[in-house]
Amino acid sequence: MTAAAADTSQDMPFRFELRVALAYFAIFTSSGLHLPYFPLWLEYRALTPTQISIVLSMPLFVRVVAAPLVSMLADRSNDRAHILTTATILAVVVAAFYFVPFGFIGILIVSLMLAPPWTSQVPLADTIALSGVRRYGADFAKMRVWGSISFLLTSFVGGVFIQQVGEHIIPWALLATLVAACGMSFIVPRIGKPRRLSPLSDVDIADAGRALRRPAFVTFLIATGITQASHAYGYSFSAIYWKSIGIEETMIGALWSISVVAEVIMFTFFRRLFGRLHPAKVLIIGSAAAMFRWAVFPLIAPAGLGVAGFLAVQSLHAFSFALSFLGMQKMIALTIPEERGGTAQGLSTFFIGTSLAIATMASGPLYSATGIHGFYVMVLLAACGLGLAIVSLRLEQREG
Repeated sequence: MTAAAADTSQDMPFRFELRVALAYFAIFTSSGLHLPYFPLWLEYRALTPTQISIVLSMPLFVRVVAAPLVSMLADRSNDRAHILTTATILAVVVAAFYFVPFGFIGILIVSLMLAPPWTSQVPLADTIALSGVRRYGADFAKMRVWGSISFLLTSFVGGVFIQQVGEHIIPWALLATLVAACGMSFIVPRIGKPRRLSPLSDVDIADAGRALRRPAFVTFLIATGITQASHAYGYSFSAIYWKSIGIEETMIGALWSISVVAEVIMFTFFRRLFGRLHPAKVLIIGSAAAMFRWAVFPLIAPAGLGVAGFLAVQSLHAFSFALSFLGMQKMIALTIPEERGGTAQGLSTFFIGTSLAIATMASGPLYSATGIHGFYVMVLLAACGLGLAIVSLRLEQREG
């Protein structure tokens, strides 16, 4: 399969990279609050670990259906940025219902309704950014890193704020971040309909569909999904665990922040350090790092390493998450033509979301039964991702 080369014959729209970077920054503020602290709010609302895992996982199942549909709709739209703006508006409207004093079922319904417009925003932004890479030679990592910086700042500041005010403020803060993303979506560059590659490319419209069905690509998608799913236990219960052993919200924010600092460093230096590696080799490194990270995590507190030990382990997020994510983006950019870019992002979201949803659903009962030792199950998941990444690489070599 010949790589899909960038066509830089068009002039880049005014401040394209800056405007997309600002959109990423705004979109990721909600994730910077939701991922670390929403489980704490659910615990504050007296939900059990199993109920928490259901509220966190069921929207992921909705996401795996909704995100590919939204992405395919974006591929057929006059401009993907219009779909992004619509999604941000709907997310604001739905999130306002968190203020209704619902119990478990009501919270679950609102979360299910929020999933389609909220979780589709990042894949849509990724697709717009990758169009800029192909059309104008824009630097994807340079834009995407601002999403990580936003997550970093929001998770740290959010921890300080929540410790001072209390967990009841979390829905208000979440709504404010969604409003910010809505406002910023209006400055995203409008670059028109997704188009085919330059005639210089040997990838035609028939090849586009076949590219999405290649065994090496499908295996890579599954491998990435499983490796990312190994993060489910930490996403769901690390904050609750840290709080149970006496770590305050401010330090919990710092622990989340250090993982994103490491992620930002990886985004910044990815091209220099791993730019020449095949995407499957990038994923192999990321999966191996995930195995090590989750094997070490349960040993930190018993070994008396405290916050310093958790900070060190959290820094491995640069490899277990960021490197795996960038490997996926590189695989799409190299092997999938632009007119199927949104569909490829949707498929990526499907495989990652399905794996993550299943792992998150299982995390509640697993945490109730095993506590911190459930991370060893995540080691097995990452090992499966590693094995499939190796299979993908061999299939790619066989396909030539």
